[in-house]
Amino acid sequence: MALSFSAVEAFYWASQLRSFNAAAEKLSITQPTVSYRIKELEEQLGVPLFIRQKRQLQLTSEGEALKHYAEAMIGIARDIESNIKTRNTRLPTLRVGVMDSFAVVCLPALLDELDGRFAETRVAATVDTSHNLARQLSEGLLDIAVLSTPPEHDNVALELLGRQTVEWFASPKLEMPREFVSDAMLLRQRIFSTPAPSNLHTLTTNALSGNRELGLRLNVCNSLGAILNLVEAGTGISILPSRLLLTQLKAGTVHLLRTHSRLPMQDVFIGTNKGAVVRALPQVAQMIRKVSVDVAFCG
Repeated sequence: MALSFSAVEAFYWASQLRSFNAAAEKLSITQPTVSYRIKELEEQLGVPLFIRQKRQLQLTSEGEALKHYAEAMIGIARDIESNIKTRNTRLPTLRVGVMDSFAVVCLPALLDELDGRFAETRVAATVDTSHNLARQLSEGLLDIAVLSTPPEHDNVALELLGRQTVEWFASPKLEMPREFVSDAMLLRQRIFSTPAPSNLHTLTTNALSGNRELGLRLNVCNSLGAILNLVEAGTGISILPSRLLLTQLKAGTVHLLRTHSRLPMQDVFIGTNKGAVVRALPQVAQMIRKVSVDVAFCG
């Protein structure tokens, strides 16, 4: 029995995205073509691969088993494309994703390291929220990423890089007490956060969830750099990674606010797609660890 790779590929993306339509869009083919290829695969294997429901596809036990093989097949195909077709053991493009705080503190040094090690490789860097980076890893749009407390994806492997301290920060211009700040005092201020479902958004809403009757002046922004500038200007307050504000803390343009409860530390991971067979990734992960240690990113 010769399985069609195009059928396996259609199955993989339908199983990953839980939708025939989404798989068709990903593969730039029509939805009926995806359905036909998967039906053909089911007939060849003699088992159903999906439980077809109105809202979302679910895998059968046979489908779950096949998904692991499909991930491996697609990873091998990517490796062939990168290393055999080009007759070059180096990757033509290395796709690296990093969360915003890592980008501000570490990305220049990391890009220098990558450019030095992979001189003839195009390094494409993506800066985004951890949730979006995890999704892009899962969909095969990134090769490796640095992300914090990401959502779980079956085909994304995570290795702990370290832990990150987060605190409430404000500008001295707001004249807020440094010894102790009540939740009521926090809620009187304009509060900045990255959009849901980001980690900072969840931290902010959870930290003040018991005081909703007082109102929450939450303003969202998808750039930590912009939020930092707004906090430094005295426009509002925010929960931010402490390492991100090291220069501002030393200069006295911001200070941390001591509150009732300590905010939980955030786990930082190096993430990769389990189906990706890219020989350079262990080296890239080691460079990420080196840069992180050099600048004490995880404290």
